[in-house]
Amino acid sequence: MKNFSRLGLYILTPLFACFVSCGGDDEKFIEKPENKDTIATKIKPDISAEVINDIIMSIPSPLEMATMLKDNGQGYDANLLNPSTNLIKYNTNYKTAFNIGVYSADLGYINIYEKTFSAMSYLQNIKQLGDQIHIGQFFDFETLKRLATNTKNYDSLIFISTDNFNKMDAHLRTQNRNELSVLMISGAWLEGVHIACQVAKQKPNKELTERLGFEKINLDNILVILNAYKSDQYFGKIVNEFEKLKEIYAKITISYTYVEPETKEVNGQLVIVNKSKSTVNITDEQLKEIIAEVARVREIMIN
Repeated sequence: MKNFSRLGLYILTPLFACFVSCGGDDEKFIEKPENKDTIATKIKPDISAEVINDIIMSIPSPLEMATMLKDNGQGYDANLLNPSTNLIKYNTNYKTAFNIGVYSADLGYINIYEKTFSAMSYLQNIKQLGDQIHIGQFFDFETLKRLATNTKNYDSLIFISTDNFNKMDAHLRTQNRNELSVLMISGAWLEGVHIACQVAKQKPNKELTERLGFEKINLDNILVILNAYKSDQYFGKIVNEFEKLKEIYAKITISYTYVEPETKEVNGQLVIVNKSKSTVNITDEQLKEIIAEVARVREIMIN
């Protein structure tokens, strides 16, 4: 499997580029007066921004999951994605941020399979959602659209998407909008796991099952940062749903075997080889429970 950084995760796809960028303060921008997902004052997390940033950086990219699916011979299935027509449902800053993450994961999946036509509509959605929370200026839509129409340009697409993502992420953090980054990451994680779960349901294999088992760690990390903002109604809703998923994951055990690392020479340089190993113990029944619960939570969050 290709080794993508966490940032590369939502980045590799033009859509992902937008995902972390979508920063806008909910208290400053309310699409509809009757919206109850926003609050009048800025959320003050219970943990420091530095800790939140460290946890965010530790969460792997859903793009890695999509790459694994393709490498294992899984075919493309558009029915696994959040329909682009759901865009009209995301009329608050928080819903917008969360579903930028969702669409980013979808676009990553689309791009891995080089489905140009589908990529166009998801790119447009990301751009529109980004504009709603005033970060569209960091999303080079025209360039990404041009690159997405030519499969020969995928390396450039990845590079520019990554650059866009970094600019948007930097903007969010300098503007003290970490809560929107948290939502986008949560949405992208949930959608990436959902896609993998549905593939596992249709065509299970050992590698995919184990990967889904290891998501227990990422879920725990995501809940740490979500809980930091749970005083807000919208975050409280997500925490409540993710906690139900955590109850199922609690049945899964992950063991770690430490082996002293080795050193070897590679191209004239001394490198350290990690020989330690983590093992996940997950049954077929537990996998079925995870698949069902992820589908339930995801249905709530995208509607």
